Amino acid sequence: MVKPNFKRAKEEAYKTLMLQENFSFPINPKNIKLKEYDIKIISFQEYAQKTNLSINQLTSNGNTNDGYTYIKNNNILIFYNEDIETEGRKTWTISHELGHIVLNHTTQCDKNEAEANFFASQLLAPQCVLKQLIKNGAKITPTYLSGKFKISKEASENCIHILGKVIDNEFITTDYDDIIIQLFKPYVSIDYSYDSYFDELEDRRKSFYF
Repeated sequence: MVKPNFKRAKEEAYKTLMLQENFSFPINPKNIKLKEYDIKIISFQEYAQKTNLSINQLTSNGNTNDGYTYIKNNNILIFYNEDIETEGRKTWTISHELGHIVLNHTTQCDKNEAEANFFASQLLAPQCVLKQLIKNGAKITPTYLSGKFKISKEASENCIHILGKVIDNEFITTDYDDIIIQLFKPYVSIDYSYDSYFDELEDRRKSFYF
């Protein structure tokens, strides 16, 4: 089995965040704009109502009931289940599907699922931000993450698992860590020593628009 490319998944998640002209927190994947793609995000329930299809028909092709991506003739649809109990799980599902699109996945396999999950974790709760919060004295728990970043408990536990590997130096940093920290700073109370070149970081982020 080919190993997942976590570094690429992380970099693509960070670049996706940097490309948002109207950045807001907590991250709502429904509002994410991808420069190269025209994506419609819609619930199974709404699509079924519009097309007179049943929910079972929409989820009968081996796809999970949480959500999946459908691509045909350059049209991209991300389906999600409106009946999922928590908003955090819907958020994770949509972010996971965005990961498949950004990472150009064309097949379903363990490697691609792992990369899409990692993309989702870095889009919603970047590990460089969590690591900085720890340095500032924050206690990163599932309750803290789900409350602050509006993700599910399961997603929070996944992020903490990833963070543990980061602290153990399993995952290396990227060139975009400083920019991501500055993006999140107004929302998560990060004291960061690089304030003096915030304008430079913001200029670097804006350069990704073009």
